[in-house]
Amino acid sequence: MKKIIAVSFVLLTMISCRNRDSKTESVNTAVQELTNKTVTFSEPACYVYDDGKNHISMEFTEIGAICKGNLTYAFAEKDKNIGTFIGKLEGDILLADYTFQSEGMESVRQVAFKVSKDTLIEGYGDMNAEGTAFKDIKHLNFTSTMPLVKSDCAEQKDACLFEEGKSYSELEQRCITLATLKTTLNPLKEGTRTDGKKAYVYFSSDNAKAEVFLPNSNKGIVLEKKGEGNWVSENYILMAWKGYVLQEKGIAIYGG
Repeated sequence: MKKIIAVSFVLLTMISCRNRDSKTESVNTAVQELTNKTVTFSEPACYVYDDGKNHISMEFTEIGAICKGNLTYAFAEKDKNIGTFIGKLEGDILLADYTFQSEGMESVRQVAFKVSKDTLIEGYGDMNAEGTAFKDIKHLNFTSTMPLVKSDCAEQKDACLFEEGKSYSELEQRCITLATLKTTLNPLKEGTRTDGKKAYVYFSSDNAKAEVFLPNSNKGIVLEKKGEGNWVSENYILMAWKGYVLQEKGIAIYGG
């Protein structure tokens, strides 16, 4: 009888050990799968989608436990959304709060992107009544037909050459075609129009900022509104007077 009990105990012990080993193996496999999905970024990182009509650009300016950056949506025949994001990367999913300007108003909503190698795919799902957050982040569909492809941030800016009719816009966070801007300024000498290349001006949707593109410069100069009809930076003042006049250190250099 004692032998039977001893044998039974040994068998139960072996089965228990096998079960524990099986569970441990399953846990290790799950951990490994999660680890394999973890994505890392190198700073800075830029991602762009552009089909000639629709444009999305995403620039990571801070990467770590918290990710921060700039995000712009410019869809054909729709108002631009220009703003910043802050969020966390969980595995291969970035979930962030997007604060943006549209039609002169500031709004906040959640955004989600799935990282797949050098591509970001935006996720969609049901939103709450206010339209500011996802109802259930576990049921997001990453089926966007506008994938953002990783690009070199420096190359993206350097590719915008004034002599080719382009410049990099800090307000838009992308390369823009200068001929599409409505406000142009002619060079001035002692207050009188003279020959030379034109300058271009772009205004934010709420008119709180103006960006000036000068000849032979491949990026814009951002000025902030300080009063009615006045936008100011360290060295420049743009005034609404008989059109617009741009001063550099108190001297009128462009007007129109």
